[in-house]
Amino acid sequence: MTVIELRINEIAQGFLTGEQGNLWFSNLNAAAKSETLRSLSRFVVQSHPTNDEVSRAIVESGLNPNFTPCVLISKLELKSALHKINLLPDIEMDKSLYLLISLFAISDSRRRSVSCVNGCKHWWHNLKSV
Repeated sequence: MTVIELRINEIAQGFLTGEQGNLWFSNLNAAAKSETLRSLSRFVVQSHPTNDEVSRAIVESGLNPNFTPCVLISKLELKSALHKINLLPDIEMDKSLYLLISLFAISDSRRRSVSCVNGCKHWWHNLKSV
């Protein structure tokens, strides 16, 4: 587990507030921000979000649905959308983080409550012991 992977999961599961997560992300250099978004994209894919969860994430992120990351994630197949989001210019990184954290938080919460309800070995589902 990397620090980036840990922080992503702490934010998504509410161990860090959105404000704390934003502060952490804003203090990263551009390369680390890109790495964070790539890691977050992998987590999103692994959480298998539904179309309804994508729509909820756009709303819960507080972003304008016409912002580029929101349009991409709502109009394209998930892996293609994530690939394009990761290629967006630096000015879109904060928006991309807010959207993808919201999506991961929603879809992984469902996954924890359905697939892992009786416990699991996913380290990110057991952060209390990390």
